[in-house]
Amino acid sequence: MHSNRNRALITLLLAGVTAGYAQLSGFASASYGYHSNPLYNYEEIPDQLRQGYLEVQYGQESPSTQYRIAYVGGLMLFNQLTDRNYYEHILRGGFALALGSLPPKGRVKDANAEEDEDDSGEEADADSLLSYLEFGVRAGGRHDKEAYEEFDNLGAAVTAGYRFRIGEVYVRVQNDAGYRGYTNLTELSNITDVLTLQIGRFAPGAPTYGLQVYGGVKHFTEEVFDTTRFEATRTYVEKNPGKGKGGAKLVVPSSKQILIEPTNNTSGQVGTHLFALFPWNGGSFAADLLCRFNIGNGTRYLAQYANTSILSEDIYNDFFSYDGPAARIVLRQRLLLNVQGMLSIDVTRKRFWAPALDLNGDETAAHRVDLDAALELYLSRYIELGRGFGLDIAFSAAAGRNQSNDDYNDYSLTSVALSVGIGW
Repeated sequence: MHSNRNRALITLLLAGVTAGYAQLSGFASASYGYHSNPLYNYEEIPDQLRQGYLEVQYGQESPSTQYRIAYVGGLMLFNQLTDRNYYEHILRGGFALALGSLPPKGRVKDANAEEDEDDSGEEADADSLLSYLEFGVRAGGRHDKEAYEEFDNLGAAVTAGYRFRIGEVYVRVQNDAGYRGYTNLTELSNITDVLTLQIGRFAPGAPTYGLQVYGGVKHFTEEVFDTTRFEATRTYVEKNPGKGKGGAKLVVPSSKQILIEPTNNTSGQVGTHLFALFPWNGGSFAADLLCRFNIGNGTRYLAQYANTSILSEDIYNDFFSYDGPAARIVLRQRLLLNVQGMLSIDVTRKRFWAPALDLNGDETAAHRVDLDAALELYLSRYIELGRGFGLDIAFSAAAGRNQSNDDYNDYSLTSVALSVGIGW
């Protein structure tokens, strides 16, 4: 059955492709940096990080179609927290069918490109002047060392969209469906589906702005949970103080992990997103305002507390577990010596359905509330070494503060990193 699906996909990707532009490209980089809090928690244990990154992509386009297939892999290495080392990889393919002639080379969006959940929509608005259909598939996973094997997962996603224009106004309808399976923590395996409608104005060299609305559901595939490993609220057990020792018995927290709303399998969310982009020669300014609204009774949530490594809900789709507003501004500018600069500021207020806990796992408030602020500076310089071959040198610095009434998730962080990449 799977082989039939694969053959059908290959047939779709190749259908209608005539002789045109084709290219094999790649990018490999290595970076070294210092992070004051690489685990993003209250302990704030510093470490030096090294990361290797590889992307290989093949694409072909004709006057009416374009397809791409790409592999992306990244290896994260810690200097002291070596048990935290992990490897992630993604294989993705995308196909676009223009309803007319293709726009200039490189302007069709890769329907399967990894995007931040708060993406400004900048690429989505500037990808083409034409109408088109787009399809994509993506599969990948994460592999951790045995000490933190609960992070291991495999997932796949399918994207389908249609975009059309009426003068300078464009409309995009897109659906994203995915599955994420946690190999050693099946209670968090889930299926998601998000339907998005985007309306905006785009014209070359002019400001871009628009509105995006979406609705999505997240369904956990496990109907029951293992009560020998999990409990819904923190319980305590009595310990014998020992022979010859009088006084009260010792009472200590149980060793079970806390799985809140363990029988709630489905959660829903709707959101609105306003975005604007103002370009000028050598740079641009983008601003976004997004607000999420949760619907239903809550979402399954795996709480973290002291001396544990467990996930805080789902490292890929955790935005389903909170609602609230988010704002982002991004300034890009070409500087002296052809250095490309980017400055971004993000502020998000997250109200979780789950309660706030102390470091023992006891409830301290009915809802966890975070106020998350982040600042990042990114500078890069591309040096052409030959035709289609070049060196990319980049420096980044970031600072953040997550103010939370949940003790484990109340933290701050700073980081700096230097990376060198080779592209062809």
